[in-house]
Amino acid sequence: MNDGLQLARNVRRIGRLDIPGGGQVVVQGHYAYVGHMKPPHGTTIVDVSDPARARVVATLDLPDARSHTHKVRVAGDVMITNVEMNNRHLLRRGSQRLGEAEAKLSGTLGRPATDAELAAELKFKPGDIALIRDFMRTGYPEGGFKVWDIADKSKPRLLHHQKTFGFGVHRFDMDSSYAYISTEMEGYVGNILVIYDLARPEKPREVARWWMPGQHTAGGETPTWSGYKNRLHHALRVGDKLWAACWHAGLRVIDVADIT
Repeated sequence: MNDGLQLARNVRRIGRLDIPGGGQVVVQGHYAYVGHMKPPHGTTIVDVSDPARARVVATLDLPDARSHTHKVRVAGDVMITNVEMNNRHLLRRGSQRLGEAEAKLSGTLGRPATDAELAAELKFKPGDIALIRDFMRTGYPEGGFKVWDIADKSKPRLLHHQKTFGFGVHRFDMDSSYAYISTEMEGYVGNILVIYDLARPEKPREVARWWMPGQHTAGGETPTWSGYKNRLHHALRVGDKLWAACWHAGLRVIDVADIT
């Protein structure tokens, strides 16, 4: 690291910790919680009671490369991490186009296309074709979020893996009572808001949903946009309002004075 390079003004770096790249970092009390971008790295808990000498007290690694858990939030002794499909956009786009590319090249070449030829046609990397085929064969049933007991910061204990649908969970908010989850759900196009009651963290209970008009296709709605690009990124609660950032659809303010 080049300490001679000016990266900021009027701030001073106190310490540095060499860990895998983070997607989200939250701090509560004397601990920082880091959600990592890419598997096998999941979540790291860091003791920052002495910021100049931060130290890792726990790491949660992922069992395979199918998911990433780059978002994390904490309320008291409960931690939630997202479970979202790794390389989700590539895999969904590839699964929608692979069959057409195979038919096109087979007709042109007079033989089945190789993975390298298919990758060139689809503008992917050759290794992506095997990943796409695996996704088409198995799907992605792991999407959702995990709830952890972190009373002992050095030994996080899994309480529950809440499955949702599709890509799984992106960013979210939580407090001691509820989790405000951005996720795909069956019957909807793109991520919507699903609120879970955390009175029993080991058994989250869905209590409410919110979506933009057009997302609920199973309910007869028709989106005015193409694909799943218009969707909820996340919603943050302040008082009785949720401030919801929506991809390609601006900002929405949601009244949650009566969630149930």
